[in-house]
This record gives sequence, C-alpha cells and structure tokens, in this order.
Amino acid sequence: MSVVFVKKFLGLACVTSVLMSSAFAFEFEQDAALFSVEKIDQAMKRFVKAPHPMASFEQKKYTQELRANLSREGWDVQVQKFKTKIPNTASEKLGGKDKKATPVKEVEGENLIALSKGSDRCLVLIGGHYDTKPYANMKFVGANDGGSSTAAMLELARVVSVLRKAEASNRTVSNDAGRFLDCTVGLAFFDGEEATLADWNDGERLLGVQDNIHGSRAFAANLEKQFDGIAYKGLPIKALLIIDMIGHKEQNLFITRGSNSQLAQKLLAQRSTTKITSVNLLIEDDHLPFAQLGVPFVHIIDWTNLAEWHTANDTLDIISNKNIADFGDLLVRFLKQRR
Repeated sequence: MSVVFVKKFLGLACVTSVLMSSAFAFEFEQDAALFSVEKIDQAMKRFVKAPHPMASFEQKKYTQELRANLSREGWDVQVQKFKTKIPNTASEKLGGKDKKATPVKEVEGENLIALSKGSDRCLVLIGGHYDTKPYANMKFVGANDGGSSTAAMLELARVVSVLRKAEASNRTVSNDAGRFLDCTVGLAFFDGEEATLADWNDGERLLGVQDNIHGSRAFAANLEKQFDGIAYKGLPIKALLIIDMIGHKEQNLFITRGSNSQLAQKLLAQRSTTKITSVNLLIEDDHLPFAQLGVPFVHIIDWTNLAEWHTANDTLDIISNKNIADFGDLLVRFLKQRR
C-alpha cells in the first residue's frame, strides 16, 4: 500500500467519522427536542407529592424547587412576590372557630417567571397555575388541575433550551426568520388561581373580595403599556398561551371564546394527534387579566372531563403523560412557526 493511498484512506475515514458524528449529534438533538414522557412522569409525581395551596409552606418549598430546576436549564428565573386578600376560613363568619379572626386576611403569593432570551425584541408567554385548591378535609393534589400544565411547562423549558443550544452551534439554524421562537420565550407559573372557598365567586358574593386568579392579576397589573403593545420588561407580548387541565387520559382540549383567532389557527394547524378544537365557550381563568389589557391570547383547557375535577380523585390515575407530551410537542411546533 502506497503512502499516498494510506493518506487518502485515512483522510476519507476522518471525514466519514466527522459526518457520522455530526449526523449522530443532529439526530440526538432532534430527539432531545421532543417532549420526554419519562420526564413528564417525574414532574407529575413531584407535583402530587402533597397539596400546596397558595401561601402554604409546601407551596413555598415547591416554588424553590421549580426555580432551581428552571435555572439548571439555563433560564433567567425570578420570583414575583405579591400581597393579596383571601377569605379567612378560620373566622366564625366562614364556619371557623377563631372568634378574633377577621373574615378576610392578607397573604403573600409567589409567581415564578422564567425567560429564555431570543434574538428578536418580543415576548411569547406560556402560562398556567401551579397551586392546588385548598381543602380542610380532603387531600387534593390537583394532578390534572395544576399538575399537568406545570409538568408541560417544565418540560418545555428543557426542550426550548435544547433548541437554543442547537441553533447557537449552527447545526439546526432556521432560515425562517420571525418565528415565535425567535422572541424571548417566557414561562409564567401563576400562584393562587384557585379560590379559597368552595365556589369560584364565593369570596366576592360573601365578602366582596375577588378570590381567584390572584397571581395572574398581580402579574398583569405590573405590565407596561408601550407604543407597540403591552410589554413585560420592555418586551412587547406577541402571544400568550394559558394552559390548564391538559393531561387527562381522555384528553379533549378546547380553545375558548375570546382567544385570538390568528394564534388559534396557528395552533390548530399543528395539532397532529392532539384532540383540540375551538369552541364558543367562555371560561374564567388566568387569561382574563390579559384579555382586559388587550394582550393577544389563546386559552386552552379540557372542560369535558370534569368527573374528578376538585375531588380527591384528581390523581395520577387519570393522567396520560403521553397526552401531555403530544400536547407539548404541539407547542414546540407552534413556536417554530412564523408569527
């Protein structure tokens, strides 16, 4: 074998090795940019470990865990503390035994806001609540109602980080400028969506206090009005997706009334195996404070599988991690579209 031939052979082998390594790396990145059923399962199991209503010790502990997890994925994470008034169930007026307790008390809630910086001056927000409804005589862990959206958002944080790293390394750079993903992506974990009393409007009816969507109201109250729209930290919000109760094994998702039609159509175009439709149904949820400001939003919720809603049966038994993963992949496809 001649020296020249050996050099050519070794050169070809090196090129082949590099190409194979690049192909393997690309394939690995593509797989890593899909939602992991296993990771969703882990997130769900942590969420239902114990009830964690707003202002509880368990909620504050969980907030710190979420913050650490998101920071590990490279997100800029901030805890937004806020004061709010809720019904005081210890008071005699509300059936409690404390004669000195006032019917209304002030508590501190905590929103968790995570940002992944994009190249364009805009913001796409995905939000949902991470508190569980408080019950004195029932262990309510909110697997679907709170847990499913939280798990989806945590996994979205990982996937977006994978996409950011891949594009930074020039291996999967998109030529399609102006995508939602080119904006800064924000994840808003809202505290205190759940009402303290049994019914959503009991606080207002009995005490004149709005007892719901505490965290999203506090967040929206601090947004900025700019010439190019409502903004957070100077970034105009181009899209807001509020997700709630998305993980039922019989998943049937609704895009509710008031949602931005253009954003809704872009989502529906990516639905694949996820059952999701637009319906003329008005539901009160964390999107309301933003709707009042004129922020373009889409509200997504399953409002058909309600047998376990606000009962002790809202546990992992009714959850499909695969359904959550499929929905999460839909969100990723949405983010890759032109805005």
